[in-house]
Amino acid sequence: MVSRSSTEAEYKSLANATAEVMWVQKLLDELDIPHHLTACLWRDNLGAKYLSANPIFHARTKHIEINFHFVREQVAAKRLDIRFISTTDQIVNGFTKPLPEKQMVMFRDNLNIADKL
Repeated sequence: MVSRSSTEAEYKSLANATAEVMWVQKLLDELDIPHHLTACLWRDNLGAKYLSANPIFHARTKHIEINFHFVREQVAAKRLDIRFISTTDQIVNGFTKPLPEKQMVMFRDNLNIADKL
């Protein structure tokens, strides 16, 4: 599948993450394990965040398949909260990208990994 924009790609990945979160919530419900009713997903793409919350943006996204728009339904039903996080603050980047020393130290410290003695 090829995306036409970074926002579209981010929105599609958001839809995949939403499906996984909804599955976990249903599993927790079936096991009678208490959990927050609203899941929180953090994104570093404002376009995907706005697209998930504002139906006006949907008029510009006719090329995105309809099955990805269930993200907006989950947000509207208050079962999903999408928040913005700056790319520089994404801890996961330590696993996926080369980082400058300062960010690598922050990544290491957040994982409680000791510096080599």
